[in-house]
This record gives sequence, structure tokens and C-alpha cells, in this order.
Amino acid sequence: MNILITTGIFAPESGGPATYTPRIARKLTEAGHTVTVITYSDAKEYPEDGEYPFRLIRVVRTGGRAGKVLNYLRFFKRVLQYSKEADFIYTLDWLAAGLPVALASKLRKKKYVVRVGGGYIWEKYLSKGNEPMPLKEFYALELHKRYKFLFFLIRFVLRNAAHVAFNSIEQARLFGPWYGLYKKRVSVIENPVPEVAPGAERTEATKEIVFAGRLVAMKNVDALLLAFKRAQLQGYTLTIIGDGPEKEHIQDFIQKLAIQNLVTMEDGMPQGALYERIRNCAFAVIPSWTDISPNQAYELLAHDIPFIITTENYLSIREQFPVMFEPGSVQELVEVLKKVTTPSGYTTLVGGLRKIRHTRTWDDALEDHLAIFETL
Repeated sequence: MNILITTGIFAPESGGPATYTPRIARKLTEAGHTVTVITYSDAKEYPEDGEYPFRLIRVVRTGGRAGKVLNYLRFFKRVLQYSKEADFIYTLDWLAAGLPVALASKLRKKKYVVRVGGGYIWEKYLSKGNEPMPLKEFYALELHKRYKFLFFLIRFVLRNAAHVAFNSIEQARLFGPWYGLYKKRVSVIENPVPEVAPGAERTEATKEIVFAGRLVAMKNVDALLLAFKRAQLQGYTLTIIGDGPEKEHIQDFIQKLAIQNLVTMEDGMPQGALYERIRNCAFAVIPSWTDISPNQAYELLAHDIPFIITTENYLSIREQFPVMFEPGSVQELVEVLKKVTTPSGYTTLVGGLRKIRHTRTWDDALEDHLAIFETL
């Protein structure tokens, strides 16, 4: 098969599609298929681009409101150009890349498949400083209707796809009715579980608590900072690792809470460097309002790094987690922090996580993709 893949972000940027796209593109290439990837990018090329076994086309972003329109147009032209030789298109983005794909597909009379992750309209709502809430509550209250044009565009992209793949059953059940998707065109492709090569092991845990991720409103870092301050954990520190639009706000909030002597901020870093950096931390925290099947949980499990996580995580292994907390309750997070920093609570956390057994390889993900592609 000749497959055109599109994505809104790609390595070396951080984020799910940025790491997922090169992995699945490589697996498809190794399986004997011809793959071209088109992505938005901050630069025309990077030193590692030549190492990929597939063709990679970067569309350099232009800033500003007018720039966004130009970005879409340039991306559309690239999709139109390279879709001519493709059997079909696979997009890991449902708007920035998905809309150009949907339009180009109509002109080329090509089928396309969409992989859905995240909640674009909900994340936009949160980024505007509106009252935060989990993804399910946002749709239950029909707040997406405030964004009629965006909803129309996303619905257009999803409903015109030959197939829509979600990364969790819960999101498929939630989005199916709202976006008018037919069951026969919907499936679930769960994220693979990372395999960690033998290397440095955890030694004695420090008293460092870590948050690592993109600094955006949906990550709920404010709640973590408030809970950390109120918990008054003797000897513990908190490290925030990441970059994003909320970074300046988080720095100001730390100052406002007067906990700058206990909280450190560090820039985002590549995955390998990150897990080496936090290898001996006490535990990590995933406090998001909703984190749809967060691969970070699998990565932490693979590295044997303890963590506590939001109840709104949509993971298939959700019920196996020994410690979770409601993202909307700072007090509940306070109590959880206090509990897992006691000797007995920490033993329960670590022991419970080590009991989890869940295996899913990239070969499994490849098979799921091919099962869809072969029906087109």
C-alpha cells in the first residue's frame, strides 16, 4: 500500500502524535508499505530527519491569525500534491491537518482514516480561562455548542472519514453520538506499552514529587500546586517539567502561593532524558481534568516510577491503579498526597503499581491499523 500520513505535530516536538506518528510510520514501512508523512513544523528540517525510513514533508508554521489560514492552505497544497500517488490518507489530527485532508480527499476522491485523541473544543474552552471541568461534563452540559463553527468543521472531518479510530473505548462511546458516527466506521486502537531497554535502575527514592508534561490548562497544574501547599509535606519538594502557554501563569502562581522555595520549574526535555532525570523521584503526578489514555502512565510503569493519577484517564487498566483522585477536588488530592508520603501509603502505591500486568506492542498496533486499512 502507498500511505499518506498527516499530523499536526511531529518529533522533535512533544505530544502524543509527535511520538506516535514516526513509530507507526516506521512500522508500516518495515512491513513493506510506502509511507509519506506531512506535518506542521517550526523548522523546514532537523538533523535527524534523514534517519527516517519514510519520506517526511514539513510545512513550516507562520504566526498570527493570518498565518494560521496560510498554514492551512500550504498544508492543503501538500496533501493535494502527495495524495495523488497514495492509496488513501491516514490523519492523526482532526482539524489543523484533518480539515485539509478532508477537503483534498474530496477533490482527489481518496478515502481517509482519522485517529482521534484529545478533545479539541474542550481544550480550547479551558485555554480561554473558563470554568474547568472534565471532558464528559463539558459535553453533558452541551458547552461545545458555544463553538458552533469548530464543532461543524470537526464533525465534517469525522463524518466524511472512511473510518474513525479512537485510542480508548470511553472516548469512542462519548464522541460517537455527539459527532454522528456510525458504529461500523468506528474502532479502538489502544496505545502500545513502551518497552524499556535494560539500564540504570531506580535506587533509593528521593523526596521529589514530579509533574512532567505540556503546560496547558487541561493538565490542571494549579490544583497540584494548591494541594502541595496545603498538604505541608515535611521534606518534600515539587518539580514542574515542561513548556507551554501556561508556563508564565504557573510561575506567577507559584510566587502567589509563596512556595518558590519548595517548587522548581524545568524546561521540557526529550523522553529519554526525562526518565533518566526523574528516575529516583518519590513519585509522579498526572492531575489532568481529563487525560485520554495517557501514554505517560504506561511509560512510568515501564520505568518502575510510582505515580498517582486522575480518575479521568480513560485507560483500559484504570481499575488496577492503587491510587487515583478526582481532578476537581483539591482537598482529595491533599489527602492522597499525605497518604502516599507515609511509609505504609508509599508501600501500597508502589506494590499496587508493580502488580499491574498489561502488554501491548507496536506489532499489535500495526495489526490493528492494517485491519482497518485493508477494508478501504
